[in-house]
Amino acid sequence: MGADLHLTSQVLDDLISAFSGLGGRLATACADIRTGDSSLSGTDPLAGQVHGFAGSWNYGLTQLGQHSSECIRMLRQVGSAFDQLDRELTSELSRSK
Repeated sequence: MGADLHLTSQVLDDLISAFSGLGGRLATACADIRTGDSSLSGTDPLAGQVHGFAGSWNYGLTQLGQHSSECIRMLRQVGSAFDQLDRELTSELSRSK
C-alpha cells in the first residue's frame, strides 16, 4: 500500500499562516508572565517562582520563535520549488504534444 503525496498551495499557505507570528505571541506570553498582575500570582514565594519560570523559559521560547521563522522560510522554498517543477512539467507536456 503506497502513500500519495498531495501538496497544494492551500496546504502550504495554511502551514505558513500557522507559523506566522508564533515568535511574537510566545514573546508576549513570556513578558505577560514576567510582568503580570501580582494579584493573580500573589506575593512571594509564588510570584518569584512565576517570574523565575518566565525568565528560564525566555530563551527556549525565543528559540521556538526563531525556528518557526525558519519553517516559514523553508515552506516558501518548497512552494517555489513546486511552482518551478509545475512550470517545467507543463512545458515538457506541451512540447510532447
